[in-house]
Amino acid sequence: MWTGTAGLLGALLVGIGEFAMQFSPLGGYEEAGYRYFADVSKSNLSLGHFLSAFTAPLYLPGYWHLGQMFIRGGSKFEGWLITLLGGYAFVVGNAWLGGRIYLAITAHRIAAETDPETIVQLSAMLADFGDHNEPLVNVLRFAMVIVSVLWIWRIGKGKTLYPRWMAIFSPGLLLGTIFVIYNSMPTVGVYLLPAAMNVVHFIVFGLSVILLIRSRDNPGWSIE
Repeated sequence: MWTGTAGLLGALLVGIGEFAMQFSPLGGYEEAGYRYFADVSKSNLSLGHFLSAFTAPLYLPGYWHLGQMFIRGGSKFEGWLITLLGGYAFVVGNAWLGGRIYLAITAHRIAAETDPETIVQLSAMLADFGDHNEPLVNVLRFAMVIVSVLWIWRIGKGKTLYPRWMAIFSPGLLLGTIFVIYNSMPTVGVYLLPAAMNVVHFIVFGLSVILLIRSRDNPGWSIE
């Protein structure tokens, strides 16, 4: 219960931080050049940077919690794989998140610059920063694909402590849904995409904790 709650709190606080640092009412998150960062105030950038960086380690006990829900339901190997893979991926993901501030500050500098030659130089530097930052988040995304396959497979077969309907709340399916919403309903998606991974895990950890609370408070009710 405590580790699940830690993961839930981590998803909430990192989500708030990432939203503060990346939200632009104009969207454009998918556009090259990180132009959307120039629409974010510097105070929000600082708040988001520090809040997300300091609270992201809460994902580690959160993934231990998810792994235990598999292990104690009969999926020992898959549970440990989810724990280790998820923990590793979010450590790398926090390195990615911590690097966003340098992209954002550079984007602000470019937006304020009037000299064409300086803009070219800063844009080249920003592209170089991006080339070293974006591969890190791809590690997190790849890990979520593997976790999601294990999630759907083992929960669907009834080999965890989760009810079978939890299979539809795999991280990959939820993340894909957010991207679909952003592309089909951008007025809604623009608020979800900046902290998409945290929105996904807030749902996952939240449902997991609710299921545990129900099983604790209602001894005759089975989590399965």
